[in-house]
Amino acid sequence: MVGVTPQLGPGALAETLAALEVRVASAEVELRAVPLADYPGGPRPSSVVRLSGKGCVGSGENVAFYQQEHERFRAYVAAWARLHAGARLLHVGTALPAEGTPYERAALEAALIDLALCQARLSLSALTGVETAKLRFVVSLATSAAPSAAVQHLRQQGFTGDLKIDVDPGWSPANLPAIANDPSVAVFDFKSRGDAALAVALSTSSAALLEDPPLSFDPPPHALARISRDSSVAEARSVAALSLRGESVNLKAPRMGGPLEVLRGLEFARSTRRSEAAAQPVAYLGGMFEVAVGRVQARMLAALYCPTGPNDLALNGAEPRANPPALIRLDLPGFGRA
Repeated sequence: MVGVTPQLGPGALAETLAALEVRVASAEVELRAVPLADYPGGPRPSSVVRLSGKGCVGSGENVAFYQQEHERFRAYVAAWARLHAGARLLHVGTALPAEGTPYERAALEAALIDLALCQARLSLSALTGVETAKLRFVVSLATSAAPSAAVQHLRQQGFTGDLKIDVDPGWSPANLPAIANDPSVAVFDFKSRGDAALAVALSTSSAALLEDPPLSFDPPPHALARISRDSSVAEARSVAALSLRGESVNLKAPRMGGPLEVLRGLEFARSTRRSEAAAQPVAYLGGMFEVAVGRVQARMLAALYCPTGPNDLALNGAEPRANPPALIRLDLPGFGRA
């Protein structure tokens, strides 16, 4: 079933998942800290919410960056469970409270989807007709003053795929040509840093996407179709406006408040065109240092609806680096079991 077009588009899948019935008997949150080589500042704080009911368990991951946020998440889930756990019949799309951070809501919504699918004995394959799918992913490299050396080190580890590189505003003119002309760089991530001159240089020398370029950058005509947005994409409707401008989008469930909003964003990206003559903007999914089920869930959605995009979803901590494409299973009940 690799390469089969899903029978449901992302918007229709979002509505189907939102309508699923689910019963929650209990909820718990596991807190931990996971050592991660490329995570700044020590072990990666992590929490996973597990919802139980009817002999099934559904899981979702909170990707907040500070330990106190995960402790607050435990209290958030406990308060939600006091109101909603028990015999009450819920629906995935209306079970979330209005309160909570996007990270908290995304984790709880993912767990609800996982539990609802398990209770209904459904898989994403049963809903979309796709049993397995190939996923292109890129490996993200943190800011480095000598990016070509970092790339060479990764190649020595055995990774042969494409790259996403965080731009260092201090790159010297001597270092710039080698990295700008490396055809394996799919995305330069500015994180709004640097100046217009650096963005112009990379847009002229490279064919890569320019993600969150500095505000001072006024893209020349040849670069308009290469702009991508990440940090500003917090809801599905913003995807439509960006797509109309011809810009690409990096979608992340934690930033957008849940997998359903990602699916709606993918629908906007697919259906919105600046003009018939314009190239379709690229939509892809990114990670946020997930260390548990969240990375698996993101890879499943990306494999379904943006399998050839520069998805920043390499497995964390994999040594030697796995090479794309990854083969993603979608035929197991639940969401994130592969």
